[in-house]
Amino acid sequence: MVGGNVWVIVPILCLGVGAFVVYLVARLLTKENGWLASLTAGIFVAALVAFVPLAVVTRRALDTGGPLPMWGGEESGSVVLRSDPGAVVIVGVALMLGVLTSTYSGRYLALDRRNDLYYPLLLLMVTGLCGTVLAADLFNLYLFIELMSIAAYVLVAFRRHSRRAIEAGFKYLVMGSVGTLLFLVGVALIYRERGTIALPPISSAPADPTGLWTRAGLAFFLVGLGVKSALVPLHTWLPDAHGRAPSSISAMLSGIIIQSAFYALLKVSLGTGMSARALGGVLIAVSVANMTLGNAVALVQTDTKRLLGYSTVAQTGYMMFGIGMGLYYGIPEAIQAGFFLLVAHAAMKGLAFLSKGVHRFYLDTSTLEELRGTASQLPLVAVTFTVALGGLAGVPPLAGFISKWFILGQVLQPGEPLAYVGLAIFLLNTFLALGYYLPLVARLFIVPDSTAGRAKERVAISAWMAVPLVATAALVIAIGLYPGPWWAWVEGIGPYLLGR
Repeated sequence: MVGGNVWVIVPILCLGVGAFVVYLVARLLTKENGWLASLTAGIFVAALVAFVPLAVVTRRALDTGGPLPMWGGEESGSVVLRSDPGAVVIVGVALMLGVLTSTYSGRYLALDRRNDLYYPLLLLMVTGLCGTVLAADLFNLYLFIELMSIAAYVLVAFRRHSRRAIEAGFKYLVMGSVGTLLFLVGVALIYRERGTIALPPISSAPADPTGLWTRAGLAFFLVGLGVKSALVPLHTWLPDAHGRAPSSISAMLSGIIIQSAFYALLKVSLGTGMSARALGGVLIAVSVANMTLGNAVALVQTDTKRLLGYSTVAQTGYMMFGIGMGLYYGIPEAIQAGFFLLVAHAAMKGLAFLSKGVHRFYLDTSTLEELRGTASQLPLVAVTFTVALGGLAGVPPLAGFISKWFILGQVLQPGEPLAYVGLAIFLLNTFLALGYYLPLVARLFIVPDSTAGRAKERVAISAWMAVPLVATAALVIAIGLYPGPWWAWVEGIGPYLLGR
Protein backbone atom coordinates (compact mmCIF):
# COMPACT_ATOMS: atom_id res chain seq x y z
CA MET A 1 0.00 0.00 0.00
CA VAL A 2 1.37 3.38 -1.05
CA GLY A 3 1.10 6.24 1.39
CA GLY A 4 2.93 8.51 3.77
CA ASN A 5 3.76 12.19 3.72
CA VAL A 6 2.86 13.40 0.25
CA TRP A 7 5.17 16.44 0.47
CA VAL A 8 8.15 14.10 0.06
CA ILE A 9 7.19 13.26 -3.51
CA VAL A 10 5.47 16.48 -4.65
CA PRO A 11 8.68 18.34 -5.70
CA ILE A 12 9.79 15.32 -7.75
CA LEU A 13 6.39 15.01 -9.42
CA CYS A 14 6.33 18.73 -10.12
CA LEU A 15 9.67 18.61 -11.90
CA GLY A 16 9.05 15.34 -13.74
CA VAL A 17 5.61 16.31 -15.01
CA GLY A 18 6.95 19.79 -15.75
CA ALA A 19 9.62 18.35 -18.05
CA PHE A 20 6.91 16.56 -20.03
CA VAL A 21 4.79 19.72 -20.20
CA VAL A 22 7.69 21.86 -21.43
CA TYR A 23 8.49 19.32 -24.13
CA LEU A 24 4.88 19.25 -25.32
CA VAL A 25 4.68 23.04 -25.35
CA ALA A 26 7.88 23.24 -27.40
CA ARG A 27 6.65 20.63 -29.87
CA LEU A 28 3.03 21.71 -30.23
CA LEU A 29 2.84 25.42 -29.41
CA THR A 30 6.05 27.42 -29.53
CA LYS A 31 9.83 27.02 -29.51
CA GLU A 32 10.36 30.66 -28.62
CA ASN A 33 13.17 30.58 -26.09
CA GLY A 34 11.81 33.25 -23.77
CA TRP A 35 8.51 31.42 -23.32
CA LEU A 36 10.21 28.08 -22.65
CA ALA A 37 12.63 29.68 -20.18
CA SER A 38 9.76 31.39 -18.36
CA LEU A 39 7.75 28.16 -18.19
CA THR A 40 10.76 26.21 -16.89
CA ALA A 41 11.56 28.85 -14.27
CA GLY A 42 7.90 28.79 -13.22
CA ILE A 43 8.06 25.01 -12.76
CA PHE A 44 11.15 25.37 -10.60
CA VAL A 45 9.38 28.03 -8.54
CA ALA A 46 6.34 25.74 -8.12
CA ALA A 47 8.62 22.90 -6.99
CA LEU A 48 10.34 25.29 -4.58
CA VAL A 49 6.97 26.29 -3.10
CA ALA A 50 6.07 22.61 -2.70
CA PHE A 51 9.47 22.02 -1.12
CA VAL A 52 8.82 24.46 1.76
CA PRO A 53 6.28 22.20 3.58
CA LEU A 54 8.73 19.29 3.21
CA ALA A 55 11.48 21.34 4.85
CA VAL A 56 9.09 22.32 7.65
CA VAL A 57 7.92 18.79 8.45
CA THR A 58 11.50 17.49 8.31
CA ARG A 59 12.69 20.12 10.77
CA ARG A 60 9.71 19.41 13.04
CA ALA A 61 10.58 15.70 13.03
CA LEU A 62 14.16 16.51 14.05
CA ASP A 63 13.07 18.88 16.82
CA THR A 64 10.53 16.45 18.29
CA GLY A 65 12.53 13.28 17.76
CA GLY A 66 9.74 11.82 15.63
CA PRO A 67 10.14 9.68 12.50
CA LEU A 68 11.41 11.39 9.36
CA PRO A 69 8.73 12.01 6.70
CA MET A 70 8.44 9.18 4.17
CA TRP A 71 6.42 8.31 1.10
CA GLY A 72 6.09 4.94 -0.56
CA GLY A 73 4.88 1.37 -0.25
CA GLU A 74 5.86 -1.50 1.96
CA GLU A 75 5.71 -4.15 -0.78
CA SER A 76 8.93 -5.23 -2.48
CA GLY A 77 9.88 -3.22 -5.56
CA SER A 78 7.93 -0.07 -4.75
CA VAL A 79 9.52 3.37 -4.65
CA VAL A 80 10.27 4.54 -1.10
CA LEU A 81 11.38 8.10 -0.42
CA ARG A 82 12.49 9.58 2.89
CA SER A 83 13.45 13.13 3.72
CA ASP A 84 16.34 14.00 6.00
CA PRO A 85 18.16 17.25 6.89
CA GLY A 86 20.92 16.78 4.31
CA ALA A 87 18.48 15.94 1.54
CA VAL A 88 16.46 19.07 2.37
CA VAL A 89 19.54 21.26 1.93
CA ILE A 90 20.59 19.61 -1.36
CA VAL A 91 17.08 19.79 -2.86
CA GLY A 92 16.61 23.41 -1.74
CA VAL A 93 19.90 24.51 -3.29
CA ALA A 94 19.17 22.63 -6.53
CA LEU A 95 15.75 24.23 -6.94
CA MET A 96 17.08 27.73 -6.29
CA LEU A 97 19.88 27.20 -8.80
CA GLY A 98 17.30 25.83 -11.23
CA VAL A 99 15.29 29.06 -11.04
CA LEU A 100 18.41 31.16 -11.65
CA THR A 101 19.86 29.11 -14.51
CA SER A 102 16.58 28.70 -16.38
CA THR A 103 15.95 32.44 -16.15
CA TYR A 104 19.52 33.12 -17.33
CA SER A 105 18.96 30.76 -20.26
CA GLY A 106 16.12 32.97 -21.49
CA ARG A 107 18.80 34.94 -23.34
CA TYR A 108 21.82 32.65 -23.15
CA LEU A 109 20.06 29.91 -25.17
CA ALA A 110 18.37 32.30 -27.60
CA LEU A 111 20.82 31.47 -30.42
CA ASP A 112 20.49 27.68 -30.03
CA ARG A 113 17.97 25.73 -32.05
CA ARG A 114 17.48 22.83 -29.66
CA ASN A 115 15.90 24.59 -26.69
CA ASP A 116 12.96 22.19 -26.97
CA LEU A 117 15.33 19.55 -25.56
CA TYR A 118 17.44 21.72 -23.27
CA TYR A 119 14.73 22.76 -20.82
CA PRO A 120 13.11 19.30 -20.39
CA LEU A 121 16.58 17.80 -19.85
CA LEU A 122 17.39 20.45 -17.25
CA LEU A 123 14.19 19.60 -15.38
CA LEU A 124 14.84 15.84 -15.64
CA MET A 125 18.38 16.28 -14.35
CA VAL A 126 17.11 18.05 -11.23
CA THR A 127 14.31 15.46 -10.90
CA GLY A 128 16.95 12.74 -10.75
CA LEU A 129 18.96 14.78 -8.25
CA CYS A 130 16.00 15.13 -5.90
CA GLY A 131 15.24 11.42 -6.13
CA THR A 132 18.89 10.55 -5.50
CA VAL A 133 19.03 12.30 -2.14
CA LEU A 134 15.50 11.28 -1.09
CA ALA A 135 15.55 7.59 -2.13
CA ALA A 136 15.27 5.17 0.80
CA ASP A 137 16.35 2.02 -1.04
CA LEU A 138 19.46 1.25 -3.05
CA PHE A 139 17.88 0.20 -6.34
CA ASN A 140 15.66 3.26 -6.75
CA LEU A 141 18.62 5.40 -5.72
CA TYR A 142 20.49 3.80 -8.62
CA LEU A 143 17.63 4.59 -11.01
CA PHE A 144 17.47 8.22 -9.92
CA ILE A 145 21.25 8.58 -10.29
CA GLU A 146 20.94 7.21 -13.82
CA LEU A 147 18.18 9.70 -14.66
CA MET A 148 20.28 12.59 -13.34
CA SER A 149 23.41 11.36 -15.10
CA ILE A 150 21.91 10.63 -18.51
CA ALA A 151 20.36 14.09 -18.67
CA ALA A 152 23.71 15.59 -17.61
CA TYR A 153 25.63 13.65 -20.29
CA VAL A 154 23.41 15.04 -23.03
CA LEU A 155 23.52 18.58 -21.65
CA VAL A 156 27.33 18.55 -21.49
CA ALA A 157 27.41 17.64 -25.20
CA PHE A 158 24.52 20.00 -25.99
CA ARG A 159 26.64 22.14 -28.35
CA ARG A 160 26.98 19.21 -30.73
CA HIS A 161 28.56 21.33 -33.46
CA SER A 162 31.65 21.51 -31.24
CA ARG A 163 34.01 18.54 -31.42
CA ARG A 164 35.32 19.28 -27.93
CA ALA A 165 31.81 19.34 -26.47
CA ILE A 166 31.08 15.92 -27.98
CA GLU A 167 34.41 14.63 -26.69
CA ALA A 168 33.72 15.97 -23.17
CA GLY A 169 30.21 14.53 -23.15
CA PHE A 170 31.47 11.14 -24.32
CA LYS A 171 34.21 11.09 -21.68
CA TYR A 172 31.65 11.98 -19.02
CA LEU A 173 29.35 9.26 -20.35
CA VAL A 174 32.03 6.56 -20.23
CA MET A 175 33.31 7.41 -16.76
CA GLY A 176 29.85 8.09 -15.36
CA SER A 177 28.52 4.80 -16.74
CA VAL A 178 31.39 2.92 -15.13
CA GLY A 179 30.52 4.66 -11.86
CA THR A 180 26.86 3.68 -11.99
CA LEU A 181 27.76 0.13 -13.02
CA LEU A 182 30.06 -0.21 -10.00
CA PHE A 183 27.30 1.14 -7.80
CA LEU A 184 24.88 -1.44 -9.18
CA VAL A 185 27.39 -4.22 -8.47
CA GLY A 186 27.57 -2.93 -4.89
CA VAL A 187 23.77 -3.14 -4.64
CA ALA A 188 23.89 -6.77 -5.79
CA LEU A 189 26.59 -7.66 -3.26
CA ILE A 190 24.69 -6.06 -0.38
CA TYR A 191 21.51 -7.88 -1.42
CA ARG A 192 23.37 -11.18 -1.66
CA GLU A 193 24.40 -11.04 1.99
CA ARG A 194 21.47 -9.22 3.60
CA GLY A 195 18.52 -10.10 1.39
CA THR A 196 17.33 -6.47 1.36
CA ILE A 197 18.15 -3.25 -0.45
CA ALA A 198 16.37 -0.98 2.04
CA LEU A 199 18.39 2.03 3.15
CA PRO A 200 17.38 2.79 6.74
CA PRO A 201 17.91 6.09 8.57
CA ILE A 202 21.51 6.32 9.73
CA SER A 203 20.49 6.06 13.38
CA SER A 204 18.92 2.66 12.57
CA ALA A 205 21.73 1.42 10.32
CA PRO A 206 23.25 -2.02 10.99
CA ALA A 207 26.43 -2.31 13.01
CA ASP A 208 29.86 -2.00 11.44
CA PRO A 209 29.81 -4.53 8.54
CA THR A 210 31.79 -7.72 9.06
CA GLY A 211 30.55 -9.85 6.16
CA LEU A 212 32.80 -10.23 3.11
CA TRP A 213 30.06 -9.34 0.61
CA THR A 214 28.97 -6.27 2.53
CA ARG A 215 32.52 -4.98 2.71
CA ALA A 216 32.99 -5.59 -1.00
CA GLY A 217 29.70 -3.82 -1.71
CA LEU A 218 30.82 -0.81 0.30
CA ALA A 219 34.06 -0.68 -1.69
CA PHE A 220 32.06 -0.63 -4.94
CA PHE A 221 29.82 2.11 -3.55
CA LEU A 222 32.78 4.29 -2.61
CA VAL A 223 34.42 3.96 -6.02
CA GLY A 224 31.22 4.24 -8.05
CA LEU A 225 29.89 7.29 -6.24
CA GLY A 226 33.44 8.63 -6.00
CA VAL A 227 33.40 8.95 -9.79
CA LYS A 228 30.14 10.90 -9.64
CA SER A 229 31.50 13.09 -6.83
CA ALA A 230 34.77 13.87 -8.66
CA LEU A 231 36.96 12.48 -5.89
CA VAL A 232 40.64 12.34 -6.84
CA PRO A 233 41.82 10.30 -8.78
CA LEU A 234 38.33 9.68 -10.24
CA HIS A 235 37.83 13.34 -11.17
CA THR A 236 39.31 13.49 -14.67
CA TRP A 237 35.95 13.90 -16.42
CA LEU A 238 35.06 17.05 -14.49
CA PRO A 239 37.29 19.77 -16.03
CA ASP A 240 36.34 18.69 -19.56
CA ALA A 241 32.63 18.38 -18.81
CA HIS A 242 32.40 21.67 -16.96
CA GLY A 243 34.62 23.38 -19.50
CA ARG A 244 32.59 22.38 -22.58
CA ALA A 245 29.02 22.38 -21.27
CA PRO A 246 26.88 25.52 -21.66
CA SER A 247 27.75 27.84 -18.77
CA SER A 248 24.26 27.49 -17.29
CA ILE A 249 24.77 23.71 -17.11
CA SER A 250 28.30 24.13 -15.76
CA ALA A 251 26.77 26.17 -12.93
CA MET A 252 24.42 23.30 -12.08
CA LEU A 253 27.07 20.58 -12.41
CA SER A 254 29.64 22.39 -10.30
CA GLY A 255 27.17 23.98 -7.89
CA ILE A 256 25.04 21.01 -6.85
CA ILE A 257 25.11 17.92 -9.12
CA ILE A 258 28.40 16.49 -7.86
CA GLN A 259 27.47 17.50 -4.30
CA SER A 260 24.27 15.46 -4.53
CA ALA A 261 26.31 12.41 -5.55
CA PHE A 262 28.66 13.07 -2.63
CA TYR A 263 25.71 13.19 -0.24
CA ALA A 264 24.48 9.89 -1.70
CA LEU A 265 27.94 8.49 -0.93
CA LEU A 266 27.62 9.61 2.70
CA LYS A 267 24.08 8.31 3.04
CA VAL A 268 24.76 4.93 1.44
CA SER A 269 28.04 4.29 3.25
CA LEU A 270 26.68 5.14 6.69
CA GLY A 271 23.27 3.59 6.00
CA THR A 272 24.77 0.22 5.08
CA GLY A 273 26.87 0.05 8.23
CA MET A 274 30.20 1.76 7.61
CA SER A 275 31.30 3.48 10.81
CA ALA A 276 31.44 7.26 10.88
CA ARG A 277 35.06 7.12 12.01
CA ALA A 278 36.13 4.86 9.12
CA LEU A 279 34.31 6.98 6.54
CA GLY A 280 35.72 10.14 8.09
CA GLY A 281 39.25 8.80 7.75
CA VAL A 282 38.70 8.04 4.07
CA LEU A 283 37.27 11.50 3.43
CA ILE A 284 40.15 13.26 5.20
CA ALA A 285 42.71 11.39 3.08
CA VAL A 286 40.86 12.05 -0.18
CA SER A 287 40.22 15.70 0.74
CA VAL A 288 43.99 16.31 0.88
CA ALA A 289 44.34 14.95 -2.65
CA ASN A 290 41.38 16.99 -3.92
CA MET A 291 42.58 20.24 -2.39
CA THR A 292 46.19 19.88 -3.48
CA LEU A 293 45.71 18.55 -6.99
CA GLY A 294 42.77 20.83 -7.78
CA ASN A 295 44.61 23.98 -6.77
CA ALA A 296 47.95 22.95 -8.28
CA VAL A 297 46.51 22.13 -11.70
CA ALA A 298 44.25 25.22 -11.69
CA LEU A 299 47.39 27.37 -11.44
CA VAL A 300 48.56 26.35 -14.92
CA GLN A 301 45.23 26.55 -16.77
CA THR A 302 44.75 28.96 -19.65
CA ASP A 303 41.04 28.23 -20.29
CA THR A 304 38.78 30.01 -17.82
CA LYS A 305 36.12 27.31 -17.46
CA ARG A 306 38.70 24.54 -17.01
CA LEU A 307 40.26 26.67 -14.26
CA LEU A 308 36.86 26.92 -12.59
CA GLY A 309 36.44 23.16 -13.02
CA TYR A 310 39.67 22.39 -11.18
CA SER A 311 38.62 24.95 -8.59
CA THR A 312 35.54 22.79 -7.99
CA VAL A 313 37.79 19.78 -7.38
CA ALA A 314 39.64 21.80 -4.73
CA GLN A 315 36.49 23.23 -3.15
CA THR A 316 35.06 19.71 -2.90
CA GLY A 317 38.19 18.86 -0.95
CA TYR A 318 37.51 21.70 1.50
CA MET A 319 33.97 20.42 2.05
CA MET A 320 35.18 16.84 2.51
CA PHE A 321 37.80 17.95 5.00
CA GLY A 322 35.24 19.57 7.31
CA ILE A 323 32.77 16.71 6.97
CA GLY A 324 35.49 14.07 7.30
CA MET A 325 36.90 15.64 10.46
CA GLY A 326 33.40 15.83 11.92
CA LEU A 327 32.72 12.16 11.20
CA TYR A 328 36.15 10.99 12.40
CA TYR A 329 36.05 12.84 15.71
CA GLY A 330 32.27 12.89 16.20
CA ILE A 331 31.95 16.70 15.92
CA PRO A 332 28.54 17.58 14.42
CA GLU A 333 29.49 21.26 14.10
CA ALA A 334 32.38 20.37 11.77
CA ILE A 335 29.96 18.47 9.51
CA GLN A 336 27.64 21.47 9.69
CA ALA A 337 30.50 23.73 8.63
CA GLY A 338 31.22 21.49 5.63
CA PHE A 339 27.61 21.70 4.49
CA PHE A 340 27.60 25.45 5.07
CA LEU A 341 30.48 25.62 2.57
CA LEU A 342 28.44 23.43 0.21
CA VAL A 343 25.63 26.01 0.20
CA ALA A 344 28.05 28.93 -0.17
CA HIS A 345 29.98 27.17 -2.93
CA ALA A 346 26.79 26.59 -4.92
CA ALA A 347 26.14 30.33 -4.94
CA MET A 348 29.76 31.33 -5.61
CA LYS A 349 30.55 28.80 -8.33
CA GLY A 350 27.13 29.25 -9.94
CA LEU A 351 27.81 32.99 -10.09
CA ALA A 352 31.30 32.42 -11.52
CA PHE A 353 30.08 30.21 -14.37
CA LEU A 354 27.12 32.46 -15.17
CA SER A 355 29.42 35.49 -15.28
CA LYS A 356 31.82 33.63 -17.56
CA GLY A 357 28.90 32.69 -19.80
CA VAL A 358 28.05 36.36 -20.35
CA HIS A 359 31.63 37.02 -21.46
CA ARG A 360 31.38 34.15 -23.91
CA PHE A 361 27.98 35.18 -25.21
CA TYR A 362 28.75 38.85 -25.87
CA LEU A 363 32.55 38.95 -26.36
CA ASP A 364 33.33 35.37 -27.47
CA THR A 365 36.05 34.97 -24.85
CA SER A 366 37.32 31.60 -23.64
CA THR A 367 40.88 31.98 -22.39
CA LEU A 368 42.18 33.92 -19.43
CA GLU A 369 44.08 36.29 -21.70
CA GLU A 370 40.94 37.13 -23.68
CA LEU A 371 39.29 38.36 -20.47
CA ARG A 372 41.91 41.08 -20.06
CA GLY A 373 40.33 44.53 -19.80
CA THR A 374 36.76 43.33 -20.39
CA ALA A 375 35.51 45.27 -17.34
CA SER A 376 35.24 48.37 -19.53
CA GLN A 377 32.74 46.59 -21.77
CA LEU A 378 30.89 44.51 -19.15
CA PRO A 379 31.25 46.44 -15.88
CA LEU A 380 28.34 44.72 -14.10
CA VAL A 381 29.63 41.28 -15.05
CA ALA A 382 33.14 42.20 -13.96
CA VAL A 383 31.76 43.10 -10.53
CA THR A 384 29.74 39.88 -10.19
CA PHE A 385 32.67 37.79 -11.42
CA THR A 386 34.90 39.51 -8.86
CA VAL A 387 32.40 38.79 -6.08
CA ALA A 388 32.34 35.11 -7.09
CA LEU A 389 36.12 34.77 -7.35
CA GLY A 390 36.69 36.75 -4.16
CA GLY A 391 34.29 34.48 -2.32
CA LEU A 392 35.98 31.35 -3.66
CA ALA A 393 39.36 32.76 -2.63
CA GLY A 394 38.07 33.37 0.92
CA VAL A 395 38.17 37.17 0.85
CA PRO A 396 36.19 38.69 3.75
CA PRO A 397 33.34 39.39 4.19
CA LEU A 398 32.10 37.12 1.40
CA ALA A 399 30.52 33.68 1.75
CA GLY A 400 33.73 31.73 1.13
CA PHE A 401 35.55 33.45 3.98
CA ILE A 402 32.95 32.77 6.63
CA SER A 403 32.56 29.16 5.41
CA LYS A 404 36.26 28.42 5.77
CA TRP A 405 36.35 30.28 9.08
CA PHE A 406 33.64 27.97 10.41
CA ILE A 407 35.59 24.91 9.25
CA LEU A 408 38.82 26.15 10.81
CA GLY A 409 37.09 26.86 14.09
CA GLN A 410 35.51 23.42 14.32
CA VAL A 411 38.41 21.19 13.26
CA LEU A 412 40.57 22.58 16.06
CA GLN A 413 38.30 21.05 18.69
CA PRO A 414 39.99 17.62 18.93
CA GLY A 415 43.43 19.13 19.63
CA GLU A 416 45.15 16.07 18.13
CA PRO A 417 48.08 15.92 15.65
CA LEU A 418 45.87 14.80 12.75
CA ALA A 419 43.70 17.88 13.16
CA TYR A 420 46.70 20.21 13.09
CA VAL A 421 48.28 18.50 10.08
CA GLY A 422 45.00 18.65 8.19
CA LEU A 423 44.50 22.27 9.17
CA ALA A 424 47.99 23.17 7.91
CA ILE A 425 47.27 21.54 4.53
CA PHE A 426 43.89 23.30 4.41
CA LEU A 427 45.50 26.70 5.01
CA LEU A 428 48.35 26.10 2.54
CA ASN A 429 45.86 25.21 -0.17
CA THR A 430 43.76 28.27 0.62
CA PHE A 431 46.81 30.47 0.07
CA LEU A 432 47.79 28.49 -3.03
CA ALA A 433 44.38 29.19 -4.55
CA LEU A 434 45.01 32.93 -4.34
CA GLY A 435 47.60 32.37 -7.06
CA TYR A 436 44.92 31.88 -9.70
CA TYR A 437 41.88 33.69 -8.30
CA LEU A 438 43.51 37.09 -7.78
CA PRO A 439 45.32 37.25 -11.17
CA LEU A 440 42.02 36.39 -12.86
CA VAL A 441 40.31 39.29 -11.09
CA ALA A 442 43.19 41.58 -12.08
CA ARG A 443 42.87 40.57 -15.75
CA LEU A 444 39.29 41.78 -15.85
CA PHE A 445 40.30 45.34 -14.99
CA ILE A 446 43.78 45.72 -16.52
CA VAL A 447 43.67 46.97 -20.11
CA PRO A 448 46.22 45.35 -22.47
CA ASP A 449 49.01 47.62 -23.73
CA SER A 450 48.00 47.00 -27.33
CA THR A 451 44.59 48.58 -26.74
CA ALA A 452 45.60 51.28 -24.26
CA GLY A 453 44.03 54.61 -25.09
CA ARG A 454 41.33 53.08 -27.29
CA ALA A 455 37.93 53.17 -25.64
CA LYS A 456 35.79 50.08 -26.04
CA GLU A 457 32.06 50.36 -26.40
CA ARG A 458 30.09 49.25 -23.35
CA VAL A 459 27.82 46.24 -23.96
CA ALA A 460 24.25 46.32 -22.65
CA ILE A 461 23.46 42.83 -21.37
CA SER A 462 19.98 41.33 -21.34
CA ALA A 463 17.85 41.49 -18.21
CA TRP A 464 17.45 37.71 -18.54
CA MET A 465 21.13 37.47 -17.62
CA ALA A 466 21.54 40.53 -15.43
CA VAL A 467 18.84 39.61 -12.90
CA PRO A 468 20.26 36.14 -12.00
CA LEU A 469 23.77 37.62 -11.78
CA VAL A 470 22.73 40.40 -9.41
CA ALA A 471 20.56 38.07 -7.32
CA THR A 472 23.32 35.47 -6.94
CA ALA A 473 25.98 38.10 -6.16
CA ALA A 474 23.69 39.51 -3.47
CA LEU A 475 23.31 35.99 -2.07
CA VAL A 476 27.10 35.51 -1.89
CA ILE A 477 27.41 38.78 0.02
CA ALA A 478 24.40 38.03 2.25
CA ILE A 479 25.74 34.61 3.27
CA GLY A 480 29.02 36.23 4.29
CA LEU A 481 27.47 39.13 6.20
CA TYR A 482 24.49 37.27 7.73
CA PRO A 483 25.48 33.62 8.07
CA GLY A 484 23.03 32.89 10.90
CA PRO A 485 20.00 31.75 8.86
CA TRP A 486 22.16 29.58 6.59
CA TRP A 487 24.01 28.08 9.55
CA ALA A 488 20.67 27.24 11.14
CA TRP A 489 19.49 25.65 7.87
CA VAL A 490 22.31 23.06 7.93
CA GLU A 491 22.19 22.59 11.70
CA GLY A 492 20.60 19.14 11.87
CA ILE A 493 22.87 17.43 9.33
CA GLY A 494 25.77 16.73 11.69
CA PRO A 495 23.81 14.84 14.35
CA TYR A 496 21.87 12.96 11.65
CA LEU A 497 25.02 11.69 9.89
CA LEU A 498 26.50 10.72 13.25
CA GLY A 499 23.36 8.70 14.00
CA ARG A 500 22.32 10.76 17.02
